[in-house]
Amino acid sequence: MNNHHLDTERQDNIRMLSESAQNFAIKASPLTRARALRGSATGFDRSFWTKLAEQGWTGLLIPESFEGYGQGFGEMAAVVSALATQVAPEPVVPALVFASRLIEHSAEHQLKTGGSGELQQQLLASIAAGELIPAVAWQEELAGLDVSLLAHAVSAAPTNGRIQLSGEKHHVRPSADCDGFVVTAKQGEGLSLWWVPATTAGVQVNVVALADGTSAASVRFDGVMLEESQCLAQGAAAMSAFTRAYDEALVMTSVELLALQQAMLNMTLEYLRTRVQFGKPIGSFQALQHRAVDLLIQQELTSAVVGQAIDMLDGAATVVERAAMASRTKARASDAGLLMARESVQLHGAIGFTDEYDLGLYVQRALVLSAWLGNAQTQRRRYSTLTKLTTPSV
Repeated sequence: MNNHHLDTERQDNIRMLSESAQNFAIKASPLTRARALRGSATGFDRSFWTKLAEQGWTGLLIPESFEGYGQGFGEMAAVVSALATQVAPEPVVPALVFASRLIEHSAEHQLKTGGSGELQQQLLASIAAGELIPAVAWQEELAGLDVSLLAHAVSAAPTNGRIQLSGEKHHVRPSADCDGFVVTAKQGEGLSLWWVPATTAGVQVNVVALADGTSAASVRFDGVMLEESQCLAQGAAAMSAFTRAYDEALVMTSVELLALQQAMLNMTLEYLRTRVQFGKPIGSFQALQHRAVDLLIQQELTSAVVGQAIDMLDGAATVVERAAMASRTKARASDAGLLMARESVQLHGAIGFTDEYDLGLYVQRALVLSAWLGNAQTQRRRYSTLTKLTTPSV
């Protein structure tokens, strides 16, 4: 069997998975469900998470050696896109991409250096089974972020044969009802990653409501005592694991933003076809046609960049190439998502501003996701820094 056939077979499988995921999302997660869960205690439905596990999606990216299904990002993107199209509030990317992949990458480093990876094995098996929902606690600034400064306010200090974790993290997703945190902390002069169950004494979670009805959290670690065995990675291994998982989460968040763009554009085009003014559909007006075409161009540009990024995650790329592509993709998706949201509201006229109209669900989710993990400006700054490192001086 040649490689071309393998690629074609995989693409066929991804298309079938995409169709299956879309059918599942439409039936199991109608927009009325997303609307009903806005502002609830957790912002999502734990029983729905069990349904995702029954579909095999909670273990989709986790390797078979860690009791998952060992699929790629093309497959994960199909599921992420389908759920985003229905504005499902479950923290799929925060938990199943960002946190899960961070745990997995830390395990890879441990196994390469002769470690057991026992804790990671247990965590990943529980995630794949749908029993564990993790979050990454890494941002220490309320405004802005710098991925190169992951831990200066949260420290992990040896104390009486154990490790004392102290400090506060912000913008943690998921917030309420997550089962534990992968925490970045300063240990000596280096970075370390720690697994902290949410029920650990000294962990204080303050939930903050977001625009789309979900929530984030500020998490304080008030003298939390940990065992050495709860360390997932240290030093260069910790930084490498974090950066890789962060880049992967950027791309999958961009997949969500692309799905939102497509949904908003479809709603807008349907409205332009059916809204009649001066005896004809407003979509027949040339000025509105030009604006609609501009939005379609933005969607197609985003789609092209997202597709390229997914291929890079599933293929071979250097650390800098992957990071630059991830930031480029998130910047494009964030800008296009916000533009689509603004224009869709305007093209809908007064109805676009009413909360009862479903367009608002997509607009509010786009507002949240465009900022999460760093907005377009932040990602362009990161991209500029990364590409300067690899661009020869003239």
